[in-house]
Amino acid sequence: MDKMTNQKADASNRARPPHVTLRAFAWTGVLLASLIVAPTPGHAAERKLAFPVAGVIDKVMVRNGQTVKAGAPLATLDLVPLAALKEAADADLRAAQHKLTFATQNRNRAKQLFDDLSTSAEELERTEIALIQAVADTVRARANVDIAAWNLKRATLRAPSNGTVQSVPGFAGMVVNPAAAITPVVVLSSP
Repeated sequence: MDKMTNQKADASNRARPPHVTLRAFAWTGVLLASLIVAPTPGHAAERKLAFPVAGVIDKVMVRNGQTVKAGAPLATLDLVPLAALKEAADADLRAAQHKLTFATQNRNRAKQLFDDLSTSAEELERTEIALIQAVADTVRARANVDIAAWNLKRATLRAPSNGTVQSVPGFAGMVVNPAAAITPVVVLSSP
C-alpha cells in the first residue's frame, strides 16, 4: 500500500510541473533565447535576464535585494562599438541610395538609347541588371540600419516587471554573447 501511495504522489508531482517557456528567435544567424519560469503557488517567478545583443557590460546599476520597477534600467553595454556599427550602416545606406539613383539614371538613359536604336539590347540588359543589384544593395543596407538600431536600443537591460533583484552575476567589463551562451546579468524575482 505504501508503494501505491508513493506512485500516486509521484504521478501528482508529474502532473504539476513548473511551467517553463523557452522563447527563441533566429535573426541573421543569431539565436536569441530567454527562459521564463512561471511562479508556482506561494513562490515568486524568477527571471534570469540577459542582453539579446553581444557586447561588453559598461555598468550594472542594481545590487542584490534592490526593488525595481518595470522598465527600470538594470545594466548597460558599452555603446561605442554599437554606435559605430549604426553609423557605418547609415553611411552604407546613403552610399547604396546614391548608387541606386545612378543605376536608375543609367538604365533610363540606356532605355532611351535603345528606343532610338543607338545601343544594343545587351547594353540595356547590363544596365537593368545593375539597377536590380542596386535595389538589392539598398534593401540590404536598410536592413543593416534597422538591425544596428535594434541592437543599440537593446544595449540597456531593463526590468520586464516590478520585482526584487535576487542576484547580479554580471559585472562591468564582462563580455556577453548570446550567440555563444545566454549569460544572465541580473536575476529578478517578481511577485
